[in-house]
Amino acid sequence: MARRTSALRWSAILPATVVAALAGGLAAVPPTAASAARTSASAASVSSAGLTLYGAGFGHGRGLSQYGAKAAAQKGLTATKIANFYYPGAALTPKGNPTVRVRLSALDAGHFSLYPTSSTTVTGVVATAGNGTKVALPARARWHVARSGNSYLVQEPASATTWRTKYTLAAPVTFGGPSKLRVVYSRAKSDCRGGTSLTFNGSVQAVVSNGAARYLARMPIDTYLRGVVASEMPSSWPAAALQAQTLAARTYATAKISKSRYYDVIDTQGDQCWDGAVSETAATNAAIAATAGKVLTVGGTAINAQFSSNSGGYTASGGVRYLPTKSDPYSLASGSSTNNWTKKVTAAQLAAVDGGGGLTKVTAVKITKRTAGGRWGGRADTVALTGTVAGGKTVTVSVTGTTFRTKLGLRSTYLGFTK
Repeated sequence: MARRTSALRWSAILPATVVAALAGGLAAVPPTAASAARTSASAASVSSAGLTLYGAGFGHGRGLSQYGAKAAAQKGLTATKIANFYYPGAALTPKGNPTVRVRLSALDAGHFSLYPTSSTTVTGVVATAGNGTKVALPARARWHVARSGNSYLVQEPASATTWRTKYTLAAPVTFGGPSKLRVVYSRAKSDCRGGTSLTFNGSVQAVVSNGAARYLARMPIDTYLRGVVASEMPSSWPAAALQAQTLAARTYATAKISKSRYYDVIDTQGDQCWDGAVSETAATNAAIAATAGKVLTVGGTAINAQFSSNSGGYTASGGVRYLPTKSDPYSLASGSSTNNWTKKVTAAQLAAVDGGGGLTKVTAVKITKRTAGGRWGGRADTVALTGTVAGGKTVTVSVTGTTFRTKLGLRSTYLGFTK
């Protein structure tokens, strides 16, 4: 995800009373004025031209703010201190370098091919079937793997465009041997860096889950992180920020390792972006080495170390003590363009937010529930849309703050109708 910075400072575009309230508590604002500000920030009439939304931050706001980590590092904080700020109460604990299984999203229900990484042929690959059968694949220009029932067909080229089955192996089938593999997808990956192929150090496993073909990349977790950290944070950022991001990413993946399903993490923003060797940089690999094996724990267990691009000056609660809602001055100091954002939405766009509710016109929008903490009274949790349906009847439809954000393409649910 591309991230941009801006010289605009948050306090420069806020009313002085609001800045004072956040700096010194709401008592700094006369109660009637504070009440009026909260009301106007949570309800608005919709004109024929639509509505202007004012917001802060980018992402869900829980845990590490990446822009906040950057600014904290620039102020001299170490990675440990940055992690302590965003995950209070968590301790750094050595957990080694366990194997992680990464679900290859572009291959779900599909197939793949193995291509050479440096020479003209694929060499040294050993396929191990679920029943223990092992086959050393002869050197070929490429190999193709596709599901057939509860087995996988391992196919060699019959022509430039066709395949001939060489082996039929019982699932799950693991393909390993060379230190590096190049996997060509049956369709392009649409998330993160995208693309039609993946090169990485590890093995590929083909499984059958719920009657469908699924494919995993398997490797030590610190090898996995080489394809994560630079996809999640610009490698030009300060070393302490990259190390803090590494701690969060390693901890998140460690917490997801489980025997209860066929994979641990997926290679998209649903968990963390992972794009293999194409994402590796010297700076991010150095951050991984500097924090090797360390994760954030509470009671000895890896925490759910969520992170997002920018908290907008106030982190969101994750429902646990180590993911509190709290003031985040580092994000505000980052100068990010996402510290403050404005979006104009049309009446038609608002009417489409309700999905199957049938609204043809929206006349008013009200945030009926917010999470605690921050500007406007907190992040939007539920939103009520009042308008008319076909026939002219007036109705009110309630949606979640997340739905409101997603349907309108907003940067966060940290928003209101006034600056």
